[in-house]
Amino acid sequence: MAAGQSEQDLVGAVGGLVGGVAAGTLVAYASGIGKLAAVALVGLILSVLAQAGDLLESAVKRRFGAKDTSGLIPGHGGLMDRLDGFLVAASAALLIGMLRQGTDAPAQGLLAW
Repeated sequence: MAAGQSEQDLVGAVGGLVGGVAAGTLVAYASGIGKLAAVALVGLILSVLAQAGDLLESAVKRRFGAKDTSGLIPGHGGLMDRLDGFLVAASAALLIGMLRQGTDAPAQGLLAW
């Protein structure tokens, strides 16, 4: 990988992080949710974890010499390439909700601050 490519990747990762946190905070503000700092913090954590999930799936593919995880979406690395970060972030969001509110109401634990 060229040095210019790694710089572009870093700029893209930081841009995605800032954009994700800003969008989540803006939606919370527009929805009348208070405690925007807590929303921004959760958005920051989930954004980092989503990117980590993407990198983990890519590392697993490289380890096993697989370019694509399926042929369902040609040229996109497979279906898992579209969902890997989402699955990690969704699992973390569930865990945050469960830690705050228990297993009976994890969505309330995530959404009600």
